[in-house]
Amino acid sequence: MGCDERPSPSPSPSDDFSIRVVLAEATLSAGMTTTAKAQRVYDDGRVVDLDASTSSQWTSSAPQVASVEPRQDGTVKVTALKPGSAIITVNADEASGEATLNVTDARLLSLQVSPTSASVPVGITQQFTAEGSYSDGTTVDVTNNATWTTSDAAIATVSSTGLGTGVAGGGPITLTATLGGVSGTAQFTILPPPPVLTSIHLTPATASVIAGASQQFTAQGSYSDGTTVDVTNNATWTTSDAAIATVSSTGLGTGVAGGGPITLTATLGGVSGTAHLSVTGWTSAGSMSMSRYNHTATLFDSGRVLIAGGHNGTTPLSSVEVYDPATHSWSPVRAMSNGRFAHAALLIPEHGSVLVTGGYNGTAPLRRAEVYDPGSDAWYYAGDMAMGRYHHTITRLPSGNVLVIGGTDGNNALATVEIFEPFTSIWFPASPMSTARFHHTATLLPSGKVLVSGGANGSGSLSSAEVYDPATDSWAPAATMVASHRLHTATLLPSGGVLISGGQSLTEPTSSELYDPGTNTWSATGSMVEGRSRHTATLLDSGQVLVTGGDGSSYFSTAELYDPATSSWSATASMAAPRGAHTATLLTSGRVLVVGGEDGLHQLATAEVYLP
Repeated sequence: MGCDERPSPSPSPSDDFSIRVVLAEATLSAGMTTTAKAQRVYDDGRVVDLDASTSSQWTSSAPQVASVEPRQDGTVKVTALKPGSAIITVNADEASGEATLNVTDARLLSLQVSPTSASVPVGITQQFTAEGSYSDGTTVDVTNNATWTTSDAAIATVSSTGLGTGVAGGGPITLTATLGGVSGTAQFTILPPPPVLTSIHLTPATASVIAGASQQFTAQGSYSDGTTVDVTNNATWTTSDAAIATVSSTGLGTGVAGGGPITLTATLGGVSGTAHLSVTGWTSAGSMSMSRYNHTATLFDSGRVLIAGGHNGTTPLSSVEVYDPATHSWSPVRAMSNGRFAHAALLIPEHGSVLVTGGYNGTAPLRRAEVYDPGSDAWYYAGDMAMGRYHHTITRLPSGNVLVIGGTDGNNALATVEIFEPFTSIWFPASPMSTARFHHTATLLPSGKVLVSGGANGSGSLSSAEVYDPATDSWAPAATMVASHRLHTATLLPSGGVLISGGQSLTEPTSSELYDPGTNTWSATGSMVEGRSRHTATLLDSGQVLVTGGDGSSYFSTAELYDPATSSWSATASMAAPRGAHTATLLTSGRVLVVGGEDGLHQLATAEVYLP
C-alpha cells in the first residue's frame, strides 16, 4: 500500500429500525394471561427490548377481548377476556408495532367432586356432584357432562349422573369424574348391611295377674347377625282387649278385669312378638232366683250346671236351677219331689242324668233318691236307701256304681255304706266303715279304691282315715292324719296324692296335708293363709288347687291357691262376697263357678266366676 493510500473507514451502525410486538402466547383461553414486549429491530439486525414502563404506549384493538397492562418490571400483562381477536399495539420512539392475540373459550382447569368422601350401607345410594373451575374464574356444575367411573364395581357402581350405589361392603374405592381431560375424585366406602331384626321374643310368654296388679314384660329382639338386643323401650306395645288388661309403652301389663288370656304385642320395624296375659279374679255370674246354702252343684257334659235343693234360712228347698255359662244366665227347671239340704249329688255319665241322695227335709233325714233327666226336664224316683242320711259323701266307682258313705241320721254318726246300681236303680248294702263319721271326705284314688278321711263322730273332729276296696267290698285302715279335720276338703292331685285342706280342727285350723296312696303316709304341706271350714277346693287345669270362702274367725271372701310343685299356698283375688257352705264347680272353660252359701247373716243367691 502506498504512502498516499488511507485505510477504508469501518461501516457505522444503521440507525434505521422498526418496532415489533412479541407475545409470549399468541392464543389464549379466556381468563388466561400472557406477556408482551416491544422490541426495536434495526435494519442491521440488532434487536433491543424496550422498557414498557417508560416511553411506550400499549393499546388493544378490542378491549373487551383482551386488555393490556404495562408493569413496572418493563413487561406488559395481556389478559384474555372473552373469545375473539385483538390487535395488541405499541407506540414507541415515534414508531409502532403490533401483534394479534386470538382468544378462545375459557379452559377447564380443575374438577371438584362433592362430597369428597362418603359412606353408605349396602344397597343405599349417594349422589355425587362435579364442579368445574374454568380459566375465566367461573365454576360450573358439570355433574351431568362428566364421565363417571368407579375403581371397583364389585363394591360400588356409579351412574352417568354421579349416583353411587353400594354393592358390597368394602372400600374406600375411588369414584372419578372426567371432563376434557380434567378429573376429580371422591372416596366411597360401603358399609356392611346393618343387621336385620328377625324376631321378637316376649318374656314371660304367659302370665297371670289379679285385677289391679301388674306384670312387667320384656321384649328381646333377635337380629340377622346373631345378636340379641333388649328392645322393650323401643317397641310399640298393644293389647288385644284393654277392658281386661292394659299395657304401657314400656311393656307393663296391668289387669283391669277378670278375663283372658288376652294378647299383648310388641312391634318394632314391622316385626312383632306376643305374650298372653290372663287376669285372674272374679266376675259376677248373676243370681239364682232363690238364695240357698248346703245345696249341690253338678256339671253336665253340655257345660251347664245343675243347682239342686239347699236351705234358704227358713226352709229346705226342692227348687232346682240351671246355670248356662254360654249365656251367663240362670233358668228354673223341674223341682225335686222333696225339699232337702246337706244331700249329695253326682252325674251319671251314661244317662247324662243327675242322681241326688239323702239330705235333710227339716224334720228327718231322707232315704229317697231321685234322678233328674235334663232331656225331659223330669225327676224320677231312684229307690230308697236303707237309711236316711245327710252330710254324707257320694262317689262314682270305676264300675259305674255309686258309693254312698256315712253321714248322720240326726242323732248319730253313721258307719253304714250303700251302693246304688244306676242301670237298675237298686240299692244294696256294702261293708261298713270301722268308724262312724259325717262331715268327712271321700276321694276316688287312681287304684279304684276310695279314701275316706276325717269328719266327726259326735265326740269331735277325727284324724282317722280308711280305704274302701270295691273289688273285695272291704275296708282297711289308712295311716292317721297329721291333724284332725272335719268340714274340710279333699282334692285328688295329678300326682295321685290327695290334698286335705282346712276344716274344723282341734289343733291346726290352717293345716293342710298330703296323702300318698303308694306309701300310705300323710305329710304336712304348708299352712293356708286363712284357717277355714265349709270352704271349697277345686283342682284347676293348671294343676293348682283353688280354695274359696268358708268360715273360721269370720266368713271369708278370700281365696287362695295351692301349688303342688312348691307345696305352698298363696293368696289370690277375693270374691265379691264372703260365703261358706257354697259350691264350686270347674267349668269346661277352666273357670270356676261359685254359687250361693251364707255369710253368717244372710243366705246368698249370688254367683261368681273365678278366672284362673
